[in-house]
Amino acid sequence: MAALGAAEPGIEDLILGNVPNAPPVTVIHPALAMESGDAYRAYLERAAEGELSPFILVLEGSVMDESLAGEGTFSRLGEQPDGQPITIAMWIDRLTARAEAVVAIGSCAAWGGIPAAAGGVVGAKGLQEYLGGDFLSRAGLPVINVPGCAPSGEGFIETLTYVLYHLAQLAPMDLDEENRPAWLYAGRTQVSPPRTDYAVARDPDLPSVSCPVPVKGWMRTFGGCANVGGCCIGCTERDFADRYLAYARPHSAA
Repeated sequence: MAALGAAEPGIEDLILGNVPNAPPVTVIHPALAMESGDAYRAYLERAAEGELSPFILVLEGSVMDESLAGEGTFSRLGEQPDGQPITIAMWIDRLTARAEAVVAIGSCAAWGGIPAAAGGVVGAKGLQEYLGGDFLSRAGLPVINVPGCAPSGEGFIETLTYVLYHLAQLAPMDLDEENRPAWLYAGRTQVSPPRTDYAVARDPDLPSVSCPVPVKGWMRTFGGCANVGGCCIGCTERDFADRYLAYARPHSAA
């Protein structure tokens, strides 16, 4: 939904080929496709067999440890010929081998997110952790992380644009030490409680996190928690639910 709200550029600009020097793209997404069921899954099968190339694989959501699911599964998309489910982890294994680039959108896909917080029972992992620290795509790129809960749609579309530029050898893919787009996550914002204590929260002892929203806003430079007096829960950072969420709870004498 965040990606659909992006405006400069928007996802429709990529689809229509309106982004300068970027090729038009086809978006294959379960919520946006006209096809469903086996007709939709056929796209994924063709990609896994190398019939759709080049393509960029984008994952939303953490990768669950299916060995903990007992007789069921935590996530699935389709069935095998013998009737057994095809888990998301299975699709990841098949598709990452063919992808020119792999992007993790959102903190769940990047770090495991809230499902990976203390007390979680699904064994959630981020995509890079699941694939292994040495993973590189066919174009030689690590998993590109676009964290946030949710991340900025415009930041995500901008990242995809730069991936396309990089694949066309028009621009470097400048990533920071967390494999995030360096130009998006260079700005810092302070973790803070909600609006009622916002002024008090401007304390140099409070932690700060990397986030594009204070500079780029949510859409067309407007909005975003850090710009409207909302709370910052550090959602772009690893283990944010365990490390930072307590700062977002308003202090009260009650």
